[in-house]
Amino acid sequence: MSRTKLYWLLQIFGWSAWLINETLIYTNNYGWSLDWFMAAILNITIVLLLTNYFRKVIKKYGWVEIGIDKVIPRILLAVGFMSIFMALVNIPLDSYLLREHEEANLWSFFFILQYIFSWAKPLMIWTLFYYASHYFERKSEVEVDKIRLESSVKETESKVLRAQMNPHFMFNALNSIRALILEDPDKAQKAVTQLSNILRSSLLADRRRTVSLSEEMRTVDDYLALEKIRYEERLQVRKNIYPETLTVQVPPMLLQTLVENAIKHGVSKPVKGGFVSLESKVMGKNLSITISNTGTLERTDSGGFGLENTAHRLELLFGPESKFNIFQASKDVVTAEIIIPIPQIEPEKYSPLTKISNLVKAGY
Repeated sequence: MSRTKLYWLLQIFGWSAWLINETLIYTNNYGWSLDWFMAAILNITIVLLLTNYFRKVIKKYGWVEIGIDKVIPRILLAVGFMSIFMALVNIPLDSYLLREHEEANLWSFFFILQYIFSWAKPLMIWTLFYYASHYFERKSEVEVDKIRLESSVKETESKVLRAQMNPHFMFNALNSIRALILEDPDKAQKAVTQLSNILRSSLLADRRRTVSLSEEMRTVDDYLALEKIRYEERLQVRKNIYPETLTVQVPPMLLQTLVENAIKHGVSKPVKGGFVSLESKVMGKNLSITISNTGTLERTDSGGFGLENTAHRLELLFGPESKFNIFQASKDVVTAEIIIPIPQIEPEKYSPLTKISNLVKAGY
């Protein structure tokens, strides 16, 4: 059943129930009267049209969307206007219908107020029901959107997990470690530990929505250390990580994916290699992360899952205020920028002691 049909069904049913109740009260007090029943039918017709017009006003001016502090005065004003209108319609009708039963002047101030308040009650009940139905409908829509969002996040995270462990990286890392076993056993042992750390982070990526930047940077450091074995002096790494950013939450394996992309599409292509630069800082209420690398931006560079879905993944977790952009910063430098909104950072997080503590914990 459509929403419009349901609305009219409830509208007719509700006011018909009110009509039956009023008819029973009148019949009990004064006996059956066809004139009064016809007047009640007229009342129902008028109030149906009046409340339907009120509904159009609510929808046209978006009264359902505005805050309760603004909508309450408007509702009271609208209900008051409709009550006065219905009172002005009913006083002459009742003056005629009750001419043989009542001697009081229905146009007196007291009776006018009585009529207004008697109509205000059902009209206010109608308004409350209307807003309640919209509230529960909106709540249901929010729940559905939440389920869809969670499903989308899980699907994205699942894709991220499958995309993290590049088989070429694994193959190259194992080859590098194998070559080190006889040449430098201690370095080979350290490389195995670094590879296991990356694998652990990848396996845990689908269980956690976010990790601290400090933890993410440890994964990136392990990844760069393994790639350094392979590229040696061809890979130059620069880092400028502000300590106050280390506790900010970021998506797991996000930076690792971008750094891997930077090496794959940038550093690995020139014979002399190139550099990868990472910088994080707080800008206002946002975390800004910049990853730059030697290279030239091509259309195919942004076609992989990692870059194609980074912006979508950020928006799912942090909302529309998060940003992701990749561009050609100069002739031979490609830059990726990430903006993540964070809570207002407290002053103590900028204190020298806190900065030193964060640096020590993160190993910088």
